[in-house]
Amino acid sequence: MSKNRGVVYMRPGKVEVRDIDDPKLEAPDGRRIEHGVILKVISTNICGSDQHMVRGRTTAMPGLVLGHEITGQVIEKGVDVEMLDIGDIVSVPFNVACGRCRCCKSQDTGVCLTVNPSRAGGAYGYVDMGGWIGGQARYVTVPYADFNLLKFPDRDRAMEKIRDLTMLSDILPTGFHGAINAKVGVARSSMSPAPVLSAWPPRLRPASSARLSSWSAISTRIASPMPPRSASSRSTSMPATIWAK
Repeated sequence: MSKNRGVVYMRPGKVEVRDIDDPKLEAPDGRRIEHGVILKVISTNICGSDQHMVRGRTTAMPGLVLGHEITGQVIEKGVDVEMLDIGDIVSVPFNVACGRCRCCKSQDTGVCLTVNPSRAGGAYGYVDMGGWIGGQARYVTVPYADFNLLKFPDRDRAMEKIRDLTMLSDILPTGFHGAINAKVGVARSSMSPAPVLSAWPPRLRPASSARLSSWSAISTRIASPMPPRSASSRSTSMPATIWAK
């Protein structure tokens, strides 16, 4: 493992790429976690929610390593990891979850009861979410690896599509979950479009998910104060009717 580097929050409006500690198979409180792995990060996204910290809207402290959308290669694993091998390419869900508590067993992994001593729910590289180091770095620790990680079965094909597969860690499943919760199903008519409001990038993913569900028309209302994001929404190739605010 070469020296670790990561994107570090310094103060509102300022981040820097800095040397950071090499990851260990340890929880934020220092406990050894044999159920974890260490990943060499292959690709990662900058999430819109990172901007809340970067722009000073949270209580994030200087030194926080950012990043919760991670795709990587397993380079070290604990003795309790049974379903993953060194060299596997994996996608990391943005939320940290144990897979064992009441909430995880009911599929509410976003509010896991064991990975954050301060409140329900944990995440990588985010303020007040358990102290898990973020993945906008060269290397990162992932706990409860057998439960959390999605292994890509074909390494070569995964690497060919790695930029697409990076979307699996947060933005695409978030949008898909929204579409499922809205009970988007197969459309019966192009006259009954699937409505998606406020088409910032995460909101384009529900529209993509609606298209996967065979909706022939998707109405997306843009409510973005940022012209580049509005332009990006309009440039999408999905069959959509897009209204500007």
